[in-house]
Amino acid sequence: MSGSGYTERNLELITRTMNELAKEVGMMEPADPKRAYFLKELSELTQVRRMLKSASDELIGQHMDALARELTTLKPRHPRRAEIVQEIIRLGKRLRES
Repeated sequence: MSGSGYTERNLELITRTMNELAKEVGMMEPADPKRAYFLKELSELTQVRRMLKSASDELIGQHMDALARELTTLKPRHPRRAEIVQEIIRLGKRLRES
């Protein structure tokens, strides 16, 4: 799931940039000519963030599916089964938190 870490870092950077832009817009006068540009950029970043978030969720879902498939190949009481279940639970929590 190395791609997921990359996507998460990008999401963090975009979110940070969006927060900075929102602060700038909040301090601007409504008639400031730069305000419309900043709002447009904020809107575009919001769309990019949604796309990256969706891609990240999809990667997590694919990883969970792969783990579930691996789980079916293991015999009961195999030590790896507990690890897989814990990883699926962790990933599920991550999806719900985001």
